[in-house]
Order: sequence, then structure tokens, then C-alpha cells
Amino acid sequence: MTDTLQLAKLTSNPFTLVPGRRVTVWAGYKELLQQLLDIVKSCRSDQVGLSEFVVLHGDYGAGKSHALRYLEYWITEKKRDEFNAAAVYLETPKVAPTMNFVAIYRKIIENLMSHIRETAEWLDMVIEDTVRKEKPSARRDELDTAIDEKYRDPNITPSFPPLALLLKGIKENKADAIHLLSGAAPRSARLDTYGLIRPIDTEYDAVKSLGAYVNLCSRGTSALSEGGMLARNKAFYFFLDEIETILDFKPAEALSINQGLRDLINACPENCCFLLGMSGDARQVFAIFTTPVMRRMSRNPVDIEPLEVEQAVTFLKEVLKGYRSDPSDPDEYPFREDALRKIAEETQNKTAAELFRSCRRVLEKAVLANRLTPGGWIEATDVEEFL
Repeated sequence: MTDTLQLAKLTSNPFTLVPGRRVTVWAGYKELLQQLLDIVKSCRSDQVGLSEFVVLHGDYGAGKSHALRYLEYWITEKKRDEFNAAAVYLETPKVAPTMNFVAIYRKIIENLMSHIRETAEWLDMVIEDTVRKEKPSARRDELDTAIDEKYRDPNITPSFPPLALLLKGIKENKADAIHLLSGAAPRSARLDTYGLIRPIDTEYDAVKSLGAYVNLCSRGTSALSEGGMLARNKAFYFFLDEIETILDFKPAEALSINQGLRDLINACPENCCFLLGMSGDARQVFAIFTTPVMRRMSRNPVDIEPLEVEQAVTFLKEVLKGYRSDPSDPDEYPFREDALRKIAEETQNKTAAELFRSCRRVLEKAVLANRLTPGGWIEATDVEEFL
């Protein structure tokens, strides 16, 4: 494929059918992007601040996974300082052989571990600053004792008081604290050290733990500040893709996920966004989710519609532009604009995936047939022949 990329003067293949882990290019769909950005921005504490629960829907290959991964990149990299937020992306709800909400909780905690370690450091610093203000003349040993006592203040994370002690253990790099928070603690773990009466291995405790963590980060705690809430982040984002696979779960598994999702939404009424990707018939959303979950949706499903011909041409030009090795080349190179238009006309279902299939077929055949020479173009007549 190296020769093809050199001939087409591209940095990498833009026509992959499955998005990479890191998605940095957005093409076309300007109204859709603005709609999605409105959703993710509204959750921030410096904006509206209310939580969102929305389904992003489209045909298979419409670009839902690409959109969700791009939003993750937008929030955590491109606009990191503006958003100051945590984001978790799960490519599917099927994260374990036997499914329930606890399995999803464990996967979320695994993906958040770097953020959790940073939060543990932040909380330790805030607690020490608070104690120093309360006891300005205390000796070091007295400060250490007071800090340990402060960690046990149930008002730091009132919905799940053990969370503060678990974060303390993680800050001290104690393996049992990490395992306990992850819901995978060995029997030898000392629960009482962290104020736990049982492991986090039920749907109820998983919701309590995750909800408390989200709220600590995004809503803050009044126990460590005077006259207000002290928070680390402006918002928290959950991107869950391919939710239609829940239809293949056993009834008890689907019910557990529905109940856990409902309770987690209830636990995070502010500064939190749940954006779920779904393929297939839009009416299946009523089969995936129970009525109590449906009632918590903050907006109607956001649909990714197939493109019209001229929209598809613009989309493909912007995709190619995002992969240019030489920015001075025309956006559409190595395709003539008429060739892209012909591809769009010949592609029946103009989703991103179908358009990519057509483009890669034409590009590969043009290279194999020696039609694409250095500095040359793929013409509309080539498309007629190769598609």
C-alpha cells in the first residue's frame, strides 16, 4: 500500500472501513457536527451544566463510530483546555463473556485508570491544603493525622464515602485499592481499610461508586471548600457504541444494563453526557431500552442521514484534504472532481462506508492498471470502468 499512498500523495489510507482508535479528521456533515458539539458543550459546568442522554443513530457504515471517536478527540485533545473533562469510549457493550452492568463498570474503570490516578493526586493535594488552612500551626505528624481523618469525612463523596479512601490507597499505589475500585478485588483485600462492607461487585455498588466518582470530578465537593463546590473537571462524557448488540444479550443481562444505566443517569444529574451510538432500524431503540431509560433521554435521537450527490462529493474532497501529504495539492487529488461525482452517483447508499468502498476500489484498480502515474489523475472514465 506504500506505493499507492506515494502515487496518491496521501499520508495514510483515508478509506478505511473501521475508524482507528484516534480520529482527528471530520469531513462534511457540518450541521451534524454542530448538533453534536452543542450537546457535548451544554453539559459543561461553565455552560448549561445539565446532563444529556442522547442516541446517535444511522445505517450501518453511516459514521457513528467515527463521530463518537472524533468527539472523544475533540474533548480530550483538540479542545482539552477549554473542556477540561474526562471522556470514556466503549466500542461495544459486549465487554465480557457474561454480561451485566458490573462488567461495563469494570471496563469503564479500566479505561479511566489514568484519570483516576490523576484525581487521586488532586484530591490528596486539596485535602492537605484544606487541613493546612484549618490547622495552620500544626506539626507535620499532626497534619498527617488530620489528613487521614479528613479522608474519612463522609461528606467528601456522600453517595459513596469509601471512594475517598480508595483514592487515597490508589495515590499510595496500593494494589488492593485499585482492585477494589475495579470490582476485581482478591478475597485477601482488607475492605475495612477503605470503609467498605462488601466488594464492588453488584449493580447497586457499581452505580454508587461510579456515580460518586463522576460527581466528585465534575460537580465537586463542598466538604473541602468554603462557600461553594470544588471540582476538578467541567464535565464527564460516556460514549458507548453499537448499543444494538444489547438485543443479542440474555434478558437478565439486558435488564441489568438498563437498570444500571437508569440509576447512573439518576446519580449524575449535572455536568455529565451519555452519548450512545446505534445502527439499524431506529425503532429498535424501544426494544433495547426499558421505558424508564427511554424517559430519561434528553433529546430525540440524532440521525446521520445518507448524503446527496453533491454532499457526497464535498465529503470525499474534505476527507482527501485531511490526508494530503502536500497541502498545496488540490483537495480532491488524485481524483478529478468529476470522478468523485461519478463515484457518488454510482454508489447507491451514500453512507461514509459505502462511499469509501467505492473510492478504494477505484483507487486500487487505477494503481494496478497503471492508470495513476506520478502527478496523474483518476478520471471519470476510470470510475465508469472500475466500478
